[in-house]
Amino acid sequence: MLARSMTARTLLVATVGALVLAVSGAAAAAPAQNPPPPKPGTPTVLPTVREAADGLPGYTVYRPADLKALRKGSLPVIVHGNGACATSNLEGITFLTGLASQGYIVVANGGVDEFPVPSTPDKTTAHPEALLLAAHWATESRQARKQFDGRVDTTRVGVLGHSCGGIEALAAGTDPMIDAVAGFNTGYFAEPSFGGYGRDRLADLHTPTLLVNGGPDDVAYQNSIENYALLDVPAVLAGDAAAGHVGLIAGLEATEGWQVAADWFDYVLRGDRTAGARFIGPDCGLCTADGWTVESKGLPL
Repeated sequence: MLARSMTARTLLVATVGALVLAVSGAAAAAPAQNPPPPKPGTPTVLPTVREAADGLPGYTVYRPADLKALRKGSLPVIVHGNGACATSNLEGITFLTGLASQGYIVVANGGVDEFPVPSTPDKTTAHPEALLLAAHWATESRQARKQFDGRVDTTRVGVLGHSCGGIEALAAGTDPMIDAVAGFNTGYFAEPSFGGYGRDRLADLHTPTLLVNGGPDDVAYQNSIENYALLDVPAVLAGDAAAGHVGLIAGLEATEGWQVAADWFDYVLRGDRTAGARFIGPDCGLCTADGWTVESKGLPL
């Protein structure tokens, strides 16, 4: 998983086009286009669907399309908080589709037909409990068990978020059911914000944590650095100098963004040491990628 081919990049472009058309027409499942055969040595990119969460209004599921082709109990769950803590996940559709294509059940805040609305910092409030509700639904409910045909690995749960959604992910990550945390373009402010969430909560994290920023032009750049310094759990701080605040989620770097997220969760949740090699050591995959910087602590080489 240290590199992914243009096969994945081409697939995601086609997938996003199909999904956006489906969203504008109906809330039903939208099958992604089948990918071309992968080149030798590249990871499998699974076709995906985007659909409503059965029995959990206000959430969207991104998942592999052909569940019957996968082993029962084989798909970890990732719950996702959107930028601005919004109730629409359309901004991250490429990112979330790409992550699901790597064999994950991704449950994102916001219904399938909810479109972004303007938000202001003074009205932006984090709701980590919304992510935990999604995690409990995916791993415990009869509706999820039926929707996913028993393919969920209920013992492996990750939490992920962008910007204010990253605050939600960091806060939800203190819950005992969470096994891995990733926050993109995020970090607690020195003074509590987004509803009173402050850096004291970092001490309650108990699982490996990834923080990713978009370089000096990212408004969360300094927060991510200062939050990383305070972490007592195994952690990685990675930065893409060219991405800015939204590039890894919704911009030209979104394909790279989901690759980083997938490798992190493959490493932490699945024990994939090849994926881990993207983050660890002086010659790690991201360390040698153009524009990227990486620090790590507490993780085995």
